[in-house]
Amino acid sequence: MDKTLPMRDRILEAAAEMLVEHGTQAPMSKIAARAGVAAGSLYNHFESKDVLIRAVYDQLAEIINERLLAGDRPELSPDARLSCYIDDYIEFIWNDPKRATLFEYLSNVPLVAPEEMVRTFARSSDYITELLRELRASGWLAKGELICMGGFIGGAIRNSLKWYRIHDRPLTGADREQIKNMCFNALRAPESEGTRFLDKTLPSYAK
Repeated sequence: MDKTLPMRDRILEAAAEMLVEHGTQAPMSKIAARAGVAAGSLYNHFESKDVLIRAVYDQLAEIINERLLAGDRPELSPDARLSCYIDDYIEFIWNDPKRATLFEYLSNVPLVAPEEMVRTFARSSDYITELLRELRASGWLAKGELICMGGFIGGAIRNSLKWYRIHDRPLTGADREQIKNMCFNALRAPESEGTRFLDKTLPSYAK
């Protein structure tokens, strides 16, 4: 734990680590100990565990917005912006393993109500949905639910990089391009006979 961080940030970092390790069973006293603060000081910042958990979500959402959206360049074409988004996503997940683990955990084991999850991550979710909508309008994007496609991008990147870590492999530039190309190939509209086949198999709401 970096003791030079402000107390509130130390508490949030400790809470994130303890939630991944113990879920909601993590005692506030142990979170305080991990952060190197007195229990009373913790409650001065967060009046309950529920408030603390929501703050962990909010901080993660802020970091995601900063890492993935701050560098957006609206003057680029939609497919170029998607390429930049995927590059930034890979960079974020690979170079910040602690938050990558937290993101993976909170995605698989939500600790807040679904509507709270939607609200917390609305900015990044709305961004990728709107970008995919532009790609759909240009004819680049395959048919399907936009929200599902946005979730696919993040899930594909996180799961791919997880296996690199499990096998203790470095991530090369070629690996990054392969992951991006897999995302692109999965999302891009088919150019020939496959389009008509896809139309027949899609449910009506996805056409």
